[in-house]
Amino acid sequence: MKKEEKFPWFLLAANLIYFCGCTSNPFGGDKISAGKLTMSGTVRLADQADAKDIWIWMNGFNLSTVTKANGEFTLSLPPKSAQSGGGISGIYTVYFYMANYLLDSAQVVVQNGEFVYARGDLTRDGRLAATKSLRRFLEMSTVVSPATVRQNFIFRIGIATTLRALIDSCTVIFPGSIGDLLGAIFFRNTATGEVIVFQSVPGAVTRDIELIGRMPTDRVTAFTLGQFVLPPGQYEVIPQILVRHQTLPPGLIESMGSNVEATGSSYLKIPFRRTNGKFELMP
Repeated sequence: MKKEEKFPWFLLAANLIYFCGCTSNPFGGDKISAGKLTMSGTVRLADQADAKDIWIWMNGFNLSTVTKANGEFTLSLPPKSAQSGGGISGIYTVYFYMANYLLDSAQVVVQNGEFVYARGDLTRDGRLAATKSLRRFLEMSTVVSPATVRQNFIFRIGIATTLRALIDSCTVIFPGSIGDLLGAIFFRNTATGEVIVFQSVPGAVTRDIELIGRMPTDRVTAFTLGQFVLPPGQYEVIPQILVRHQTLPPGLIESMGSNVEATGSSYLKIPFRRTNGKFELMP
């Protein structure tokens, strides 16, 4: 008598486990997912400066994020239920911004509230097809002299800032400045993050505009410890300047917060690569 063959149920079970557990389509094509709501990529600075906190902004949705130290970022769409009409469609621009670097961008396609992978500048995995590299057009460095004093120091302390255009001329605004003086200066405590603002001319609402070229341009000011309250500590010293070199899309600066270009601590939300001054006030 021929022995009855048993059906290999264990193979069926293994296949079911495989198909239920996989995250990609075994027959090819796009990934299986609950919704393509994220895109990612890498943005670097061409001069090898720290790539952290490059501003990423997507128009239309007004979405924003910043890069990590390695230049990586992820941008996420809101759930369809939070979108107008339950799912928006269109072609949108994602911008990559650092104040003293040339602006760059990428095009992405959204359909029914989700990114369309393998369209525009996205790969089939939802990443930028190429790493973005931003080129610096303005360099800025600040020096404080003397850099370390005690609280009973009675003499003037100088602040000098040097700016130089690297590609072509660049328009810079110095808020609160009169003549060739620096205007507002931010003292950021390196331990606590507290920001204290010093104004060369208290209450000044002037805005000096200067065209910066390839030859270094110097701006200076000075202060005494009696002019404003500065607790003991170590500080980064950052003069306020506003860069007007390139046309920015409407809404980009506003996406960083209200009044970020005003003379207040919110100004430091604007990403900028510069060599800050160092100052230590000892007890």
